[in-house]
Amino acid sequence: MIEVRTGFENMSIDGNNLLALEEGRGKPAKRIYMWSEPTISIGYSQEPREFSVPVVRRPTGGGALLHGWDISFSIVDYKNAWGKSFSEIYRKLSQRLADAFGSIGVSVEICKNKGVQGDSYYCFFFPSLGELTVNGRKLVACAMRTLKRAFLLHGSIFLDLDYTVASQIIGVPEDELRRRIVCAQDLGLSKEDVLQVLSQGL
Repeated sequence: MIEVRTGFENMSIDGNNLLALEEGRGKPAKRIYMWSEPTISIGYSQEPREFSVPVVRRPTGGGALLHGWDISFSIVDYKNAWGKSFSEIYRKLSQRLADAFGSIGVSVEICKNKGVQGDSYYCFFFPSLGELTVNGRKLVACAMRTLKRAFLLHGSIFLDLDYTVASQIIGVPEDELRRRIVCAQDLGLSKEDVLQVLSQGL
């Protein structure tokens, strides 16, 4: 059964899994989960801002992301099992997910940009390395943290999105959100389809 937890609980579990593996106290772990309430997660190096919903800091980098309408996943594993470099790990995961989407008839593009194009607080504004897009709109958002031996990779896919509520929460116009984000529902995909993709791709 898919886990549904608060943002604090989700990030604590993922962060603890990473440290446990790095320190030899744990094993590789994969999680698929949802959020019990609308929540903003911010990258570990971002400055917090005031929002009308809870804000939690991710152990991974990247920009702020609104949760509550998405399915998220995390992978904690040894770097040498996926590829020693940041880019290799992203490429391997994104190709697996792209193949899984292809198996259910959805064609996606894998972003090859290594850096953020421009200055934005929000992760969905500019697709970056390893993230998946459809016609330029972000479908799978990703963020990673690497330590000496282990890594943690976060990902998120919107099942659907109340653009009006999202706009009110983060202060970005609805038309801008629609231009940059594509949800599973927009592609005719159900929650079960997304879970199938993640089960196959991870």
